[in-house]
Amino acid sequence: MSESTHPHTTVKHLSTRTRFAGLLLLAAAAGTPSCNRLKLYNADRGEVIASVGNRKLYASDVAGLIEPGLTARDSIAALQAIAENWVRREIKSAAAEEAFSGQAQDIEARVAEYRGALLTYRYEQEWIGQRLDTAVTAEQITEYYDSNRNGFRLAGPIVKARIARIPAGLRQSKKLEEMFRSENENDRNDFLNICHKNGYRTEDFSTEWTDFSTVIQHIPFSQSNFDDFLRTHRYYDVEDDEYKYMLAIDLFRPSGDYSPRERETDNIRKIILNRRRQELLKHLEDSLYTAAGNDRRFDIKISE
Repeated sequence: MSESTHPHTTVKHLSTRTRFAGLLLLAAAAGTPSCNRLKLYNADRGEVIASVGNRKLYASDVAGLIEPGLTARDSIAALQAIAENWVRREIKSAAAEEAFSGQAQDIEARVAEYRGALLTYRYEQEWIGQRLDTAVTAEQITEYYDSNRNGFRLAGPIVKARIARIPAGLRQSKKLEEMFRSENENDRNDFLNICHKNGYRTEDFSTEWTDFSTVIQHIPFSQSNFDDFLRTHRYYDVEDDEYKYMLAIDLFRPSGDYSPRERETDNIRKIILNRRRQELLKHLEDSLYTAAGNDRRFDIKISE
């Protein structure tokens, strides 16, 4: 058996033990190349397949980690990889314990604090999960939005817009531009059909409010004052050597305006649910505190 050493740490790698475990596995799996036979090691933890100092890894510890249906050779390879990773992790852990041996009390306090926080979090989540009303009505969303509109001011302009890109110098360019700008739905549909048939690129931002900064990423655009541009342009086109880009602004809201309620619906729902969670948490803490006080399970020894 090969060994490597570390201060206060002895690492026993898989070699003879692996082959021994492999032989047991092959014998158990005679006629069936499945790794399910590893579960034979579950009784009394089974064979030690690796160790680091006083820490040991047993076959039964890893039996559930091996995929069923593997051949005996692949099972042993997977077992070897798991053991090697375990050894590396334990060596690192031992090195950390040695490095901070003088701070053991502080480490233990932090571990205890983390354990308490983890248990508390899981308890709170399960308790809240059983009681939280997740239904949020449209009326509740509207009520919250109307009462908190100043919290939904726009940091930048938003638009409902359309973009199209056609080849530069196209003979039908003027006609296509007229169709693109048209308010007539049939003209717009005809324009989209032509683009689809010829592989011209289009982007539709007309169905929901979108940040204008996102829209202009699809076209060459050099204007720096977005609000001024949107106040003075309903259409915009620009051309380079390859393409002509067209932008139509159907609707816009400038910076500082109110964000539309429909755009904030998901955010408001999250806010309402979070408030309910906080209220439940407060109720939980108060009820636990009151019950503990009634049962005299705590005493605060501070006098005025």
